[in-house]
Amino acid sequence: MFGLTPRRVFFVAFVVAVIFLGKQYAPPVFSRFQFGDSVRQTVKYAAAAQKDVEAVRRDIVSAATEYDIPIDAKDVKITKRGPSFSVDIDYSWPIDLRFKKYDMQFHVSETGEVFEK
Repeated sequence: MFGLTPRRVFFVAFVVAVIFLGKQYAPPVFSRFQFGDSVRQTVKYAAAAQKDVEAVRRDIVSAATEYDIPIDAKDVKITKRGPSFSVDIDYSWPIDLRFKKYDMQFHVSETGEVFEK
């Protein structure tokens, strides 16, 4: 087979498999880290920017669309506890491996202080 030994065929197949899996798994993982950092910054500086809970929710949904995260406003759960609040977001990203399709699950959670008018 083109002068390839079985060892070389295995190596080429392995490299092709790693590239294929990297193409499937890298975008959701990379987007999750960017989105998590954006949520962290939004929550951390909410009180300093004088944002209420709904403004924080809008900023998070806006960041999600920027990073192609499939969520909307109802997926952002904000719980107020006195002068602080916590944000919890659960979402899934579809993975298609040609022979199996499933959803990769992600969870983002941050806590910060809220600005009260």
